Amino acid sequence: MMFVLAAGAAMAQYTVDNRKAVDEFEKGQSLLSANPAKAFVHFEKALKAEPSFAEVHLTMAAWLLDHDSLDRAEEHLRTFLRTDKGKHKRWAAGAEHDLECIAFRREAVAHPVPFTPVNLGPSVNSTDDEYLPTLTADGHTLLFTRYNREYMEEDFYYCRWVDGRWGRAVRMAEPLNSGDNEGAGCISQDGRILYFTACGRPDGAGRCDLYISYRKGNGWSQPQNLGPAVNTGGWESQPCLSIDGRTLFFVSDRKDGYGGMDIWRSTLVEGRWSKPVNLGPGINTKGDEKSPFISFDNQTLYFASNGHVGMGGMDLFVCRRTGDTSWSEPQNLGYPINTKGDESSLIVSPDGRTAYFSSDKFGGEGKLDLYTFDLPETVRPEPVVYKEEITEVAPELKVGETITLKNVFFQTGKYTLLDISIVELDKVVEMMQKHPSMRIELGGHTDNVGSEASNQKLSEQRAKAVYDYLVQHGVPSDRLAYKGYGQSQPVADNSTPEGRRLNRRTVFTIIAK
Repeated sequence: MMFVLAAGAAMAQYTVDNRKAVDEFEKGQSLLSANPAKAFVHFEKALKAEPSFAEVHLTMAAWLLDHDSLDRAEEHLRTFLRTDKGKHKRWAAGAEHDLECIAFRREAVAHPVPFTPVNLGPSVNSTDDEYLPTLTADGHTLLFTRYNREYMEEDFYYCRWVDGRWGRAVRMAEPLNSGDNEGAGCISQDGRILYFTACGRPDGAGRCDLYISYRKGNGWSQPQNLGPAVNTGGWESQPCLSIDGRTLFFVSDRKDGYGGMDIWRSTLVEGRWSKPVNLGPGINTKGDEKSPFISFDNQTLYFASNGHVGMGGMDLFVCRRTGDTSWSEPQNLGYPINTKGDESSLIVSPDGRTAYFSSDKFGGEGKLDLYTFDLPETVRPEPVVYKEEITEVAPELKVGETITLKNVFFQTGKYTLLDISIVELDKVVEMMQKHPSMRIELGGHTDNVGSEASNQKLSEQRAKAVYDYLVQHGVPSDRLAYKGYGQSQPVADNSTPEGRRLNRRTVFTIIAK
């Protein structure tokens, strides 16, 4: 439920003066966790003495919602709204929200989405808690946080994908891990920069701050605080880096938000992170928003929220980018991915299909374990099959030689470059700078889905998009040419999905050295 009835001193002031009703309510409260049946007897007596007792209706509704008695919960919520007559606006807003959640829950349970979670197993999970995973762009390194209950300490662990399975998790070395808490990290697409959360450090601005560390050989640099442009005297955590490395999403309870925890973003400008901007009321609510994840297509944002209409607790949502700073209306991932409890910490691999998340609902190795499952098709991002970077062009390469750019990606059916292509294209710019007399032709190729004419046009548009990027980044236009080849030069069988993927490619051919 969105609202929380106050406890302790705040509960001394009730919405009624009827002493008998108050006594019965207090007796019920004291029994609710140990003996709900007896507690409800006292609650009913309180309502018999005072039918408009708001705290009783809301307390009963909260318990009934948590125990799947939706019809009875709805009855108490509607009675509260009818009898309270707008006296308590915050509670009324919470009750209206809960009624929407009840309607959503009924519909979601009646139409479940496919969901088969698989535990990552004892090589990754332990008897301690594992949560907040992050992936490198090739999908082969998984980084996550583990909480050691014996030492009450959070540390980073990582494992690698080898021979079709995740290898054994290894604790990351100092100075990244220390005797204090480190966790909630995100890693750049090349695996060389880590942004993470640390709490209570001497150089911290608040309770928890965001830090950065750089990979050096087999180790990591001394973490540095991101500074006052990003961190405040409040709580900053759960960073997520866009695939182009230019936008940092994170969670904060700083001032000027819309609720408790909000999602914010900061942009990298000339090597410095800008003043953070709130993602706005379309995403953030009067409740809490947490664990943002921007997918590898840089268009699809996942997050957790208890302020949007959902199953009742912290649910997982997805929204799509509709502009540079605007997003579509959040979509609930559905039941049973979301339950009446709390769900968070979801990430999606570059293939756009495989999701990872943390849960304590399925048994497993410990309390919180890492799981994987296939996302339903309607909530998937665009797939990005990231491979190794292009090979450095050596001087002995011959005129006429063709090289495939393995990490240049476009929106499906369009010629808009995805941001994940930037690293690869910047390598081409660097290559052209190192070889100032070299001239190349950029070639676009498609599979055979669609008409020959449309494929020819699309391939030329995609080749030109790469040409435009290189020119905009300093490569003289007289050293470049571009051409679309459509579906005329397949390198694999178009009858299979993998073959079609290989045929959709961008290449460059050396036409002069």
